Amino acid sequence: MSMFQYAITGALDELPEMWPATLRGSLEEICKKAADIGYTGLELQICDPQRYDADEMNRLAKDFGLSYAAIATGQELVQHGLWMTSDDPAVRRASIDKLKLHIDLCEKLGAILIVGSMRQHVPDYKNPEKYLRYHDEAIWELSDYAAKHNVMIVVENITVHISNWINTIRETMNYVQRVNRDNVRLHLDTYSMLMEDNDIAGSYRLCADKLEYVHFTDGSRLYPGGSNVDFKAHMHSLVDIGYRGWISIECRPYPDDVTCARFSYEYLQAMEKIVEIERYRRERPLI
Repeated sequence: MSMFQYAITGALDELPEMWPATLRGSLEEICKKAADIGYTGLELQICDPQRYDADEMNRLAKDFGLSYAAIATGQELVQHGLWMTSDDPAVRRASIDKLKLHIDLCEKLGAILIVGSMRQHVPDYKNPEKYLRYHDEAIWELSDYAAKHNVMIVVENITVHISNWINTIRETMNYVQRVNRDNVRLHLDTYSMLMEDNDIAGSYRLCADKLEYVHFTDGSRLYPGGSNVDFKAHMHSLVDIGYRGWISIECRPYPDDVTCARFSYEYLQAMEKIVEIERYRRERPLI
């Protein structure tokens, strides 16, 4: 029996090959690829959620024995220029309204809503409180709306070259505590941690009571085992804090989407066995 439940990211729209959404194609194709490898969950990176038929999406997932782990919203920034901290109030309003449509879909799919890159950059460090206030107002309104629909929102730590604020686990944890809503929790990404955090175990302990969702991705957004992230340390830390949520693989589809997804799954299954053996030795030392 696996220590964790694993999801894989998928994109239904045409995206650049370097974009970290692993499986590509129609939803039926993505479901089949994921299920054939052994995943039990899907994280979908989508734009314009009103385009999708939730009943059909649920039917396909059920046919392949899958659940929807999360909906990622970064494509709204990329494709429509929507972000919650814009100086333009119309853009802020449109961003919140679009995210409410994502919440509607999340409710129907039983998925978590990921809010990350739509916070964009703080353009003026001389007045950061203004942009923090914009973000607070958006998250509070979304939290109130999501609470009525039984949807969890997670705020992701993002490395500084993508967003210039809320980068480290401590900063993300501080923000989640600042928001102070039961349905707004923390989403941890190992790629961003590689760039921003130097104490893996300490970071997990810090956010243990607010951690709701995890992305596993290696350096250069490669499959786990493809670069220099210490996934064994991450797994030990997750076990130490009793984490039981999803681990979602968010990698660019190198060398191709199926190989990337398969390498990721097989590597993490092997790493689980190593962690199990090491923990056995740790807890039952030889005399």
